[in-house]
Amino acid sequence: MSKTVLFISPTGTLDNGAEISIVNLMKFLVDKGYRVLNVFPDYKVSSQEEYQTALQNAGIETYGLSAVKWWWEDAPGGSPGNHFMRVNSYNKNIKDIRNIIVENQVDLVISNTVNVFQGALAAAYENVKHFWLIHEFPEGEFGYFKEKLDFIDKFSDEIFAVTGALTEDLEKYFPNRKIYSFAPYTQIEPKEDVKTESNDQHRIVSVGRLTQRKNQLELIKAFQMLNRAGTELVFLGAWDEDYKQLCDDYIAEQDLKNISFLGYLDDPWSEITDKDLAVFTSRMETFGLVYVESVLNGIPTILSDNAGHKSAFEYMNEQGHMYRLGDLDALTRTISDTLAQFNQEKLEAVQAVPSLKERYSLESVYSTIVEKLKDSKMNHKKVNQADVIFLNSRKAFKKCVQSTLKKLLRLKKLS
Repeated sequence: MSKTVLFISPTGTLDNGAEISIVNLMKFLVDKGYRVLNVFPDYKVSSQEEYQTALQNAGIETYGLSAVKWWWEDAPGGSPGNHFMRVNSYNKNIKDIRNIIVENQVDLVISNTVNVFQGALAAAYENVKHFWLIHEFPEGEFGYFKEKLDFIDKFSDEIFAVTGALTEDLEKYFPNRKIYSFAPYTQIEPKEDVKTESNDQHRIVSVGRLTQRKNQLELIKAFQMLNRAGTELVFLGAWDEDYKQLCDDYIAEQDLKNISFLGYLDDPWSEITDKDLAVFTSRMETFGLVYVESVLNGIPTILSDNAGHKSAFEYMNEQGHMYRLGDLDALTRTISDTLAQFNQEKLEAVQAVPSLKERYSLESVYSTIVEKLKDSKMNHKKVNQADVIFLNSRKAFKKCVQSTLKKLLRLKKLS
């Protein structure tokens, strides 16, 4: 008899790597014969309607739950409403998820971000296994979850983290348990009909949303230093207004030419030509899906050496070139050298695609998750059937969680 798996999703949109990755996992499990359910925060926006339609068309049953705030109170996203409204919303969401678990005889709950906790609690109270998939480093905007590590440990049957640097980092925080790895998967079909340019002029392209974290201003400055006649710099992707203005102001102040922003495109890779060089300058990534998409399309690629990029670079057999983040001289030199021998770079990039596709397959990247999903012998957390109570102060809430953890540990010792 096939198992029923319930996923708790972070946003209910397809504009971030965590969602894209796990939607692909959900589709994969449906193809394997699993019944897959998905819960997401329903904010009644058009992008979520598209998300829900895409999942339902793939045979995934969806549940949109209204939420004042879906992530932890101290997670990114501000403080909508007030504390009382938020805790009431959390309490209702947990109750709704418990009902979904019971009504559908769910065998496993998977939380697809460290930022949501409702599924973990609902699974524990219904005596159902729970996996936590972590895509985030416990630093910067996500540094807050260091205080949640004890909770995550106690309410997870298994913890999975993005392969490479993130897994290695989290192992330091969970010394008494195994942290399993997975590689985020993006569905990419390499273009067979790549646009062919008749001239010898090259473009430098960067695919992805224009943001402070993606750090595209560094590429603009390197393009200025490159000062290569006839070469264009093209950005493909939507943008954060403040950061776009910062880039626009710099371009105007320096009187830079041949830089264009094409905005959001459904399929940015269809705009790539056989003369293009891709460059990604992110300050931080967990893995770097856009880099993966680039090399799978046989595009000569340069990327910064942030921890997530390093993980993806190693996973993809070090295809492309890496430069030290923040080193404009190194970035400019790497771009110049790559363009100088572009024909050879392009040939090697195209020849590498078949082996990269074989390495980066759904069967491969999610093998450990699927293996653990099949494990019927694994014990799971057991607690009593008391309601989860969220009180009207952060101090009381913390005390409530600590009490729940103690109760859980006591019952575990008795079982």
